[in-house]
Amino acid sequence: MATTHAPGAGFGPGDARGHRRTAVIAGVVLACVTIAVPFGVRGLDDDDARASAGTPTAPVSPVPHRHQGGGTRTAAGLGPQGDLPPLLASSSVGTRTGLQAGARVRVGDITVGSVRRTPAGWQVVVRWDGRLQRLPLHGPVSLGRGSWLSADGLLYTRVPAAGPGHFRVYAWDPQGGSAYTPPSLVAVSLGQVCFNPSFTAFGNCRARG
Repeated sequence: MATTHAPGAGFGPGDARGHRRTAVIAGVVLACVTIAVPFGVRGLDDDDARASAGTPTAPVSPVPHRHQGGGTRTAAGLGPQGDLPPLLASSSVGTRTGLQAGARVRVGDITVGSVRRTPAGWQVVVRWDGRLQRLPLHGPVSLGRGSWLSADGLLYTRVPAAGPGHFRVYAWDPQGGSAYTPPSLVAVSLGQVCFNPSFTAFGNCRARG
């Protein structure tokens, strides 16, 4: 008995085979999509996690200046420089006379401030968060008498100790701070330092035997 296919009246044997092939192919494609999509989503999640981890979410504080050793030279009667930073000013006059208004000060590794004299005493100001701000000072000594700027633009204060030419020296290091609040300058002791009378040489006061 012959079977005929009339348009709009279902499908014949050839159409049944084609439909089965189409169903099989669709099933394979669906299975592949089911397997591949979770891996794709997981890859996107991993990329987002890596991007989030690399994006800073908090302001970075200024990096405090790390004092490097000024060398191992030994001046007569002063002792070696050892791990002391370079303490000398650009000229001996700068070390003897102290601070000068308007002098430039290094605050951390990239920020520069300036020295300002007020009726309340010496200050260091920087432009921070779009405006000029004063750096708070903390420590056992004050910024003023016995303070000077090194040739590197760093602040130090010396206090006389026992013996001629003997001083206890403090470095003013920036600590803390945020995107809106500047760091504080904290006086950190470098121990005892010996200077010659012209302040052109220094050492750690430990004369070699």
